[in-house]
Amino acid sequence: MLAAIREVTHPDGVTVSSYKYLPTPAHITLMAFIMKHVKVNDNNLFINQQNKMINSNLGILKRFIPGVSHNELLDLLEDFCNRTLTTKQLAKDGEIDNLESTTFISAYTYNRNTRQVAIELSYRLIPFILYIKQQYIGERWKYSASFTSSYSTLIYDIILTSLDKNTSGIRFNLEQIKEMLGIEPKTYQIYSNFKRKVLNVAISEINLRSDMIIELIEHKENRKVTDIEFVFKRSNG
Repeated sequence: MLAAIREVTHPDGVTVSSYKYLPTPAHITLMAFIMKHVKVNDNNLFINQQNKMINSNLGILKRFIPGVSHNELLDLLEDFCNRTLTTKQLAKDGEIDNLESTTFISAYTYNRNTRQVAIELSYRLIPFILYIKQQYIGERWKYSASFTSSYSTLIYDIILTSLDKNTSGIRFNLEQIKEMLGIEPKTYQIYSNFKRKVLNVAISEINLRSDMIIELIEHKENRKVTDIEFVFKRSNG
């Protein structure tokens, strides 16, 4: 599986952030931990170009991210140090006016004796965290963390992004959706296999475990499926 890339368009319509999708429930839950600690008044840190410090301890982190060992948690923090968020502002002609890149975590420290963990976030990350936090209002991050299929997480994330656009459906051609899901070229060339092993599994899990209900619509040319559409609504449960 390729590293699928998520793109998020900010409310101004010209700022776009992109990053590699978070591949495991532990990654998603660590991001939720970070989101919990970034507050609206941290915008002042962004304005003053000051990094955000999150001080915690190993016990709290392991309770927040259950099922991970001591070493796995440190590996997870190391992984976030290597994950890049790229933000660009586009001109009317589609060219890039401004571009900046930062890692999810600028630095972290761990002390074995005190079990204290300190996480340092770049001030450049703060506007993105505050915006993405709006998409995961309430307990939505728990839905993503509960999925067993990585494709469920990716499709759910796509749906959340589309909610910002006040739409109830989003359409892709087959190559587009495969690329967004990080599927290797020439994999699942037979549509029925792609539908059975990827789409049906993900949609069933999202409908069962999350706050969304998704219906798959197939668009055909000459009896061949060329495009798919996710039609979605909030569940009543």
